[in-house]
Amino acid sequence: CMVESLGLTLPGNAAIPAPDAARRVLARHSGAQIVRMVQDDRRMSSILTREAFENAIMVNAAIGGSTNFVVHLLAIAGRIGVDLTLDDFDRFSAGVPLLANLQPSGQFFMEDFYYAGGLPAVIRELLPRMHASCITVNGKTIQENCSEAPCYEREVIAPLEEPVNPLSGIVVLKGNLCEKGA
Repeated sequence: CMVESLGLTLPGNAAIPAPDAARRVLARHSGAQIVRMVQDDRRMSSILTREAFENAIMVNAAIGGSTNFVVHLLAIAGRIGVDLTLDDFDRFSAGVPLLANLQPSGQFFMEDFYYAGGLPAVIRELLPRMHASCITVNGKTIQENCSEAPCYEREVIAPLEEPVNPLSGIVVLKGNLCEKGA
């Protein structure tokens, strides 16, 4: 989900179950898109902007994503030269409700998430809060990719107005046991 929320994969890639035929189809489309990116001189540095990282933080909060996300996103940001800190995770996930009803804390599996509309459906809900003009690998903005994304199952992906939980899935802690944060 992190890579798709950053705009580095074609829409819908994040949650496709491994045995689903859509995985192979998207792999072929991805290969063709890579060739187009080279022809258009579209580079990762034009996609991995500060705003794209902020979007990814909001999406991770809305899906109740892994805490490993924090470690990996900080590493990617550092490598690409985007100034991102642990405090940014608190700032950009604050006020983002939990929209995905996924295990381990929810009822449904990732496969259910994909068939409910996947990450594009979650992003569509979050667009009013996101940097909607961020460019993705296909040359379109995140808004162009997701503004019409359908949600097929509201028990799995809740609307922004009626979230699974008003609190997001991640909080940064600071204190005497973790002075720099955890």
